[in-house]
Amino acid sequence: MMSKMDEIFKKVLNDRDIFYMKYEIFSRDEWMSLREKFINKNDDEFIAIIDKTIKELNKKLANSSNSRNKEDIEKAIKQCKNFKKAVAEMPNILRQLFEYLELFGIVKSNLPFPSALDDYGKVIERYGISTVEQFFLDKIKRENDQNRKRALTRVLEYVRELYNSNQSALEIAYFVRKLDSLTTFWEV
Repeated sequence: MMSKMDEIFKKVLNDRDIFYMKYEIFSRDEWMSLREKFINKNDDEFIAIIDKTIKELNKKLANSSNSRNKEDIEKAIKQCKNFKKAVAEMPNILRQLFEYLELFGIVKSNLPFPSALDDYGKVIERYGISTVEQFFLDKIKRENDQNRKRALTRVLEYVRELYNSNQSALEIAYFVRKLDSLTTFWEV
């Protein structure tokens, strides 16, 4: 059974308001199929799915004229190749990916810069929930970027949920400070 912190961690990772999926590498069905193959140690079938995806991505790359799209496709190909290596070299990382992620792709964080998240962490450490909520609401109100505004609103919901589950303020502060670094979770 997952701890409340792990539950929130999983929710945050799969929240597209916080981590926008720029490029979906595997559909939900493909992801579940990969998960099943991994769990059942069907390495040949697992690698066959990855190889098929790499072929499709190479075709898309050859036909793409948009440089930003090409960059995402190149990252996706690299991720697929790393997936193949990870079966033998880093199965624990794959296990975590399959445990926590509902989809897999190239993501972009909609959160403020890490230094700003550090400020949120400081407020959480030093003040009670009412001051924390007011700080978040004030920052959300002042935010001009709609994506960042939605992401911060969602983070506030998760912070409230953590407070309501009696997590310590230090744990919540640490969690908020490290949110932006979660983009690396998608990198194998």
